[in-house]
Amino acid sequence: MQKYILGVDGGNSKTDYLLCREDGTFVDILRRGPCSHEHEGVGYDGMQSRMQSHLNDLFAKHDIRISDIVAAGFGLAGADTNDQIEELKNRVRIIGFKNFGLANDGILGVKAMAAAGVCSINGSGTVALGIDETGGLMQVGGVGPISGDYAGGGVISRGAIEAAYAYYYRVGQPSEVFPKVLSALDLADKSELFDAIADGSKMWRDGRAIIQAVDAAAVNGDALCQKLLDDVGVNCGESVSGCIRHLQFTREITIVKAGSIWTKLKYKGMAQQFEETIAKHVSLPIRVVLLDAPPALGAMFWAKELASGKLDGGYRTAMQTFLTVEKYEELAV
Repeated sequence: MQKYILGVDGGNSKTDYLLCREDGTFVDILRRGPCSHEHEGVGYDGMQSRMQSHLNDLFAKHDIRISDIVAAGFGLAGADTNDQIEELKNRVRIIGFKNFGLANDGILGVKAMAAAGVCSINGSGTVALGIDETGGLMQVGGVGPISGDYAGGGVISRGAIEAAYAYYYRVGQPSEVFPKVLSALDLADKSELFDAIADGSKMWRDGRAIIQAVDAAAVNGDALCQKLLDDVGVNCGESVSGCIRHLQFTREITIVKAGSIWTKLKYKGMAQQFEETIAKHVSLPIRVVLLDAPPALGAMFWAKELASGKLDGGYRTAMQTFLTVEKYEELAV
């Protein structure tokens, strides 16, 4: 009887299930809504029932049972603390999986691009996740400022607002970005800034517009915006370096950058600070790449490793070539 492997990318906006035969040949992609236990009103019970329902749809379509899945890889949002990971593993076992790997969905960036390495997420928020040559896992950050997460879009937009207030009302540094901050917050002039900050309802009216304005000003040489983005690069680099310190690498380390701040901003100084920070703390050579593969592919590669004990480099390359981001999105239904 045919056996299968499964990769699951469970984020806060959607859940993707990538099904392949045991030999790695592609079968199907199923896309459904979020099953994260942190999603409003879901919880662990909701996560389990939603995932079970999604899998029922996928398995019924191909006339298979969960016992036909020989291995699975799960990258799940909200798998941050030890307690969360253990509870999510327990729910996955209840659903019926026996041979599987499970970690925060950020780990999929590494698995999609390399057998081992570290992924730096720099999107709306930030976290660093690594997996070493022995299979050891490590996460640094991911729970906010208390764990040093001073990166991501939220930090950039908030930093620009704080700097605007400091300039207009204290003795802060000037910047060309401040009028655009006021515009993004839909404020007529600086006199309305304090009330907007105090009220909070307008604070995140258009965070993307603020981030784009900061990026453009940094490219134009604005010192304040450059410093704001440089600090983000340093912060991400320190998180990656700490992640590496707790793992066991013996050769060149692949560092995967993922998230909209890494992929969409044009200011190059942030990436330079990121790499220089890692080089300062890590003795091994590094190879920095942008995530250029569907994260669910990383989950499936993880499953194939668990099923066969290894992942052939030729197969990885072939699947990356076959299942590009563009083709993946076309097939995800």
